[in-house]
Amino acid sequence: MKRLFLAAVALAVTAACTGQPAPVASEVFTTARPTVAQAARDFFGIRPAPRQPLAFPHKRHIEKGLMCTDYCHESATKGPIAGLPSVKTCMICHDAIATDRPLVQQVASYQKSGLDIPWERVYGYTHAAHVRFNHAPHLRASVECSTCHGNIAQQTVAERNIDLNMGFCVNCHRQKNAPNDCLTCHF
Repeated sequence: MKRLFLAAVALAVTAACTGQPAPVASEVFTTARPTVAQAARDFFGIRPAPRQPLAFPHKRHIEKGLMCTDYCHESATKGPIAGLPSVKTCMICHDAIATDRPLVQQVASYQKSGLDIPWERVYGYTHAAHVRFNHAPHLRASVECSTCHGNIAQQTVAERNIDLNMGFCVNCHRQKNAPNDCLTCHF
């Protein structure tokens, strides 16, 4: 029995590390996760790289003078979640600007079909981390977006460039003389 369990865990870890589904369909391993592979990925903190439906050109928009919180992530200044832009947000400008470009035409097709763009979050904490992050106080403290998200101005599609682990956050709080007690970030 122990060998069978170890074999299942080895399969799950291999699947989790490669990002591929486990080769053998598994029964429900736990009430918390539908498969052993998902449980192993969560346990080891392995997150797949997000695959965006469109290659949003962050660099081009920033070069044009738009700031992250102008339209696309405007809720970051008001609360905990930066938010992901809806197709309506994109079409505020692109109803008239660069309408001949293929990428803008793809955005317009989402609008015509009545669907929102299915963006995937790039950053975020797992529920198990018990982290309560709020963008608004960080922006009020003049923490640049690039501090936590890397130099988005040099990226097309947003990528996870910075490992937002506890050490990273604690060091930043120390440097900025921000509160550093556990309940500042954890619930």
